[in-house]
Amino acid sequence: MQEISQNELKKMILFSCERIERDKEQINKINVFPVPDQDTGNNLAATLRGIKGCIENVDFNNIEELSTRVLNGALTAAQGNTGIIYTGFLAGFFPYIAKETTVNGIMLGEAFEQGYERAKDSIQNPKEGTMLDVIKAFALGVKEKSKEEDDIVKIFHHALIKANEALLDTPNKMELLKKAGVVDAGGLGFLMILETYLDTLQEQSEPFTIKSLEREDTRTRRFVQILSNRYEVVALLDDGDYTEKQIKEKLHHLGNCLDVIQVGERTKIHIHTDDPYEVRNLIKKLGVIESLRIEDMAKEVTGEKSVENVSIGIIVDERSGLSSKIVNHYGIEVIPLRITWPEGESISGDNICQRIKEAKKQGIVSQPKIEPITPEFFMESYKNQLQKFDDVLCIVSSSRLSNNYEAAIKGRNMLNLNEREHVFVIDSKNISAGQSIVVLEAIEMVAEQRKIKEILRKIEKTVENVKLYCIVEKSDWWNKEKSKPFWFSKKQEVRYALGEMKNGKIIPMETLRTKNFAAALFSKIEKESRRDIREGKRIRIVITHGDNSPQAEELKVKMKTIKKTDISFISVTDPVTSINACPESLLIGWIVK
Repeated sequence: MQEISQNELKKMILFSCERIERDKEQINKINVFPVPDQDTGNNLAATLRGIKGCIENVDFNNIEELSTRVLNGALTAAQGNTGIIYTGFLAGFFPYIAKETTVNGIMLGEAFEQGYERAKDSIQNPKEGTMLDVIKAFALGVKEKSKEEDDIVKIFHHALIKANEALLDTPNKMELLKKAGVVDAGGLGFLMILETYLDTLQEQSEPFTIKSLEREDTRTRRFVQILSNRYEVVALLDDGDYTEKQIKEKLHHLGNCLDVIQVGERTKIHIHTDDPYEVRNLIKKLGVIESLRIEDMAKEVTGEKSVENVSIGIIVDERSGLSSKIVNHYGIEVIPLRITWPEGESISGDNICQRIKEAKKQGIVSQPKIEPITPEFFMESYKNQLQKFDDVLCIVSSSRLSNNYEAAIKGRNMLNLNEREHVFVIDSKNISAGQSIVVLEAIEMVAEQRKIKEILRKIEKTVENVKLYCIVEKSDWWNKEKSKPFWFSKKQEVRYALGEMKNGKIIPMETLRTKNFAAALFSKIEKESRRDIREGKRIRIVITHGDNSPQAEELKVKMKTIKKTDISFISVTDPVTSINACPESLLIGWIVK
């Protein structure tokens, strides 16, 4: 076998996932560095499970497609020092070969070396006697053998011997390992991965006898290790503005074992610290927190519960206009609105904008009927979420614009007493993009592992600080007379209204004579937030529109010119807003943080 493709690489990775899952306890039992918390095997297995979930049932046309999926899975799932370092390795390895159709031994040698360099760079203070030694030895072994040999199986066998020698030498390079009488646990895990790669390739190649590598069955000697930084913090950020180096500079004084790896706009951070909440608050300023985990390693060492899991499900009504990606990713339950066309046909929010435009062209002027959400719908949603989560947070649209808040409370009161105590209802005092901002802030706090009472306190402040601007056509959309609405007349100049959300209702601000909605909204926001921009505060944005994606995209481009602006998503707005403001409406929800 002189070359391998994405198919061989996929098999190598999947089989390595199975190997680490099977043998993780063998890795755990020798785990003493950087702390003896006996979870290195678990962390590496968790990282590989994330990769497996992204690639297992997918067919790939090329290495680049595989690379994207592997890195996404690793970055999302990576846990612990070893998981982050392994992810760093992958972030160097795959980009080097991503554009190739197939790769040979020479290319693989270079890719492994790039993986080693990226893994080393992800660590604040790389040390000898760790898995880095094993990665480096294998990379050099592949490069060395590929100069004289084309067969990748034989190249990998030679390199694996070198990697095994490096692993056995780790106690000679680190006094802690020698004292415990073990090799490095992370190094052992990586060697197992490499062994699986070789086994996979050997099965697909011509017969070639390979002797099994010999390692002593090492048992950890019992000894006490004082933990100077007892908490492990692992966070995943999205859309950050800082480089790996800058993040390390901001966090290094708060602990040790600091690892940072970036892939695209996402960043994984790992640190051991005595100030986990100070670390959390600092990380929050670096980007949008997608997930965050705090573990008490001192408790883990003694076998106590070390991670306090916060289990909170979220329910929203359809007026929030959340993107399907957000809904699916966080397991949010959306209570749909029932919209009935005058002829009796039910329509959904996905096609309502286009349907209204077509109706207007045909001269139909009867307004669709919006059925109120009943308390029973909320009650059923609460029960569904309580089967999956300990607590439920229901965030509904403004009580001044619908009866959803009242129905949500009534639905809660229909539960038994025990269930009722775990359901909390929030009036967002907003709709569409504004309501979405409230939901996103709640999601972020859940990801930060904050408890429900703290989230409720903070959400109250969030609700008051979220702003919503919108531009709609200034006319009576649903003229009860049978004649065509006046805005279809070429003689009549169409005017547009700029409005804002105030105390739960849309208040007119000014009349516009331009159809450049993006420029009008950007000018308004830039003027109002000028001071916040100068102070370097972050601005979170959600953009929704009736059927006006060009203006929505233009607004996104304009908002991106403001530093530290996070555009969470753009989507078609909710059905009710679509009915009342379609087809050219443009809304922007935002909050300064």
